[in-house]
Amino acid sequence: MMRALLILYCLACTATSAERPNFLVIFTDDQCYRSIGYNNPEVKTPHLDRLAAEGMTLNHAYVASPICTASRASMMSGMFPQQNGAAALDTKNFAPFLKGGEHEQMTLAAQLSNAGYHCEFWGKSHLGDPKKYGFHHGKETRDFDDREPFQKATAFLTEAAKKDEPFFLWLAPRQPHVPLKPKQKWLDLYDETSLSLPDNFREKPLHQSINNQGIAGEMFFRGHTYTDNWRNAPVGPPRSAEVARTFTKAYYATISHLDQQVGDLVAHLDTVGLGKNTIIIFLSDNGFHLGSHGLGNKITMHEESVRVPMWIRWPGTVKAGTTSDALVSSLDVYPTLIDLAKAPMPKHLMGHSLVPLMNDPTTSLREVVFSECTGVGGKLDEGHRMARSKNWKYVLSDTDEEYFYDQVNDVPELKNQIDEDLGKEASELKKLRIAMGQWMERVGDRPYKHQPKD
Repeated sequence: MMRALLILYCLACTATSAERPNFLVIFTDDQCYRSIGYNNPEVKTPHLDRLAAEGMTLNHAYVASPICTASRASMMSGMFPQQNGAAALDTKNFAPFLKGGEHEQMTLAAQLSNAGYHCEFWGKSHLGDPKKYGFHHGKETRDFDDREPFQKATAFLTEAAKKDEPFFLWLAPRQPHVPLKPKQKWLDLYDETSLSLPDNFREKPLHQSINNQGIAGEMFFRGHTYTDNWRNAPVGPPRSAEVARTFTKAYYATISHLDQQVGDLVAHLDTVGLGKNTIIIFLSDNGFHLGSHGLGNKITMHEESVRVPMWIRWPGTVKAGTTSDALVSSLDVYPTLIDLAKAPMPKHLMGHSLVPLMNDPTTSLREVVFSECTGVGGKLDEGHRMARSKNWKYVLSDTDEEYFYDQVNDVPELKNQIDEDLGKEASELKKLRIAMGQWMERVGDRPYKHQPKD
């Protein structure tokens, strides 16, 4: 078996870079679905809007886990947190995937390296030294404005253009993660008094388990820090509309700066002649509450927390101006790159290749997409879980309470219909309960208590 795999790897490595595309993944930090111009015209992101329009936008992209470390570990391992062990902000359980660990060859970078790709990493790792989990070169950078990672990525592309070797560049900006420190030129783009608040804005959250951002049953609501030249203060609930708008202004301003950096990098990619044969995938590690439901931060299973902007650009291959409403997971990035690299597909992956979707945006990849945020209290089975179909969302809270939201007629998720007389929609709830139970069993979760009896 091992000999057969080695032969397949060797065959993959003999393909020229012209036969296999280069990969550039741009993985931002804490960028929610509505914080990009093509989803919200209040946000000034002309470069991101143009690049998305040059390819395909994915309207329903969800992360495997809405918290930094767990999301990144899932992306690199191709598995949910309860499968790879790296839940919440705990990095020690990612150790088996590091160099010399029992799962070392299971990471995305290791797989692409074996397939003949040069793997480069710049930005926020949150999993330690990227060279220990498969990358040939790069490091974790900590500058709040991402100047170093964009400079390093630009220099790398200049050198890559001189070589006949396919590359995988993972660029992970830390923006717009707090603390926010946008320069005045970016703040000047926004008038905070005119910024809209979300339809589900509240000054403080309801004491419901779905809103809890701490240990199971704790009813803890996280703050965030807004920082510029004159203010550095924790902001937790209650948050007034004025405070929410002030934070949102700085958040959008930071994204506008990031927009310029991405635009400059991709312009350089095109200038050095790599644009046509480089597929760019843009997404974020999780979303962010901007006062929705009275919350800040992420961690919950609300759309603001688990849904992220995502687009794919590949000139001449992915048709410009296309959109897809398919349910997509962040776990789909790993199998997509393996598919395009013509490398053997690892059997442990929980995502699906996006290649069929790139060929036909109307294709459906799955009926239900899942997310989890477990381990906040130190135990893998604590926290929230989500099973979302096209029109409905089922959430199992940290205390096993059920929530059921109509994603067509109740986009702000204001009414829990779990105890309503659903009529014909009862079958949808049953389907999602069955799907949740099956998923929990597959990822090694605790026993599911709401499995339908018939």
